[in-house]
Amino acid sequence: EADDELAPVERAHLPGHPGIERIDRRFPRPREGPLGDRRAFPGGEGGGGVEDACSFEEGQHARPLLVGADEAPLGVLKIANAAFGPDEVDAQDEAADVLAATCSDLRFATALRRSDRRRPILASPEGPRLARVLRYLPGGTLTGPGYLAPDVVAGLGRVAGRVSAALAGFRHPGLDRVLQWDPRYADEVLRRLGAALLDRHKLGRVLDAGGAAWEQVGAVADALPHQCVHLDLTDDNVVRTGRTPDGVIDFGDLTTSWAVAELAITISSVLHHAGAEPA
Repeated sequence: EADDELAPVERAHLPGHPGIERIDRRFPRPREGPLGDRRAFPGGEGGGGVEDACSFEEGQHARPLLVGADEAPLGVLKIANAAFGPDEVDAQDEAADVLAATCSDLRFATALRRSDRRRPILASPEGPRLARVLRYLPGGTLTGPGYLAPDVVAGLGRVAGRVSAALAGFRHPGLDRVLQWDPRYADEVLRRLGAALLDRHKLGRVLDAGGAAWEQVGAVADALPHQCVHLDLTDDNVVRTGRTPDGVIDFGDLTTSWAVAELAITISSVLHHAGAEPA
C-alpha cells in the first residue's frame, strides 16, 4: 500500500456542501529532484540550521523523513498536502502549541520554527508545498489489529478527552474547511463514494445501515455543540510511553466539527483490535 503512486488531489463538489476535499493522507516516496539524500533545513527555536541525513520511516499513511542522527532524531520533516494552504498549516501548528502549553504532561508534535517563523516551500509535480520540521515523539503508536488492554484503551480515551477540552476555545481561520473525514458530511460522502463498491449487495447493506444511522444523527445534529477538533485521534496517531498513551501526532485533519466527533473517531479506531469488535 505504501508504495502506491498517488493521483492528484481531487475536489468533489457536493450538492448542499461547499466542497469536500478528497485527501489521501499517504505521501509517496519523493522522486529525484526537490528532495535529495541530504538537506540543510533551517529550523529550531533559535533559528539555527539542521543538516543531516533524512531517512524514511515506514508508516500506514505517510513516509515521514526523520531529521537528525538515526539514534536521536530531532524531528520529522512534514510536507503539506498540496490542498493545504498557509492558513490550514498555521492552524495545525498553533493548535499543537496550545495543547503543549495546556496539557504539559502530554507530548505533541509541535513545529520547530525558524527564527523568522517562515516555512520553506518545496516544488512538487502538484505545485508548491509548505514544509516544516515537527518534533519527533519516540515510543511508537498503538496501530495494528493487536489486543489493547482496558487500561490502554482508557488511556486513549483520556488523551482524546484532554485534547477536546483544551481545543474547545481555539479559533483560527484555517479551521474553516470541509473534509470527507468530518462526520457532519458522512451521509453525502457515503452516497458519493459508495459507487466505488462493486458488490451491489454489499453496497445496499452499507447504504441501508448508513441511512439508518444518519436518521438518528440528523434528529439531534442541530443541537450538537461545535468546536475545534483534531479529528484523527486514533491508534495510528496517539504515541505511547511504555504502555501509556501520552503523545499526539498528525494534525492534518484539524477542523471545526461536532465536539463529540473527537471521541467517536477515537472509539472507532479501537473496534478493529482483537477483542473489541462489535457484537
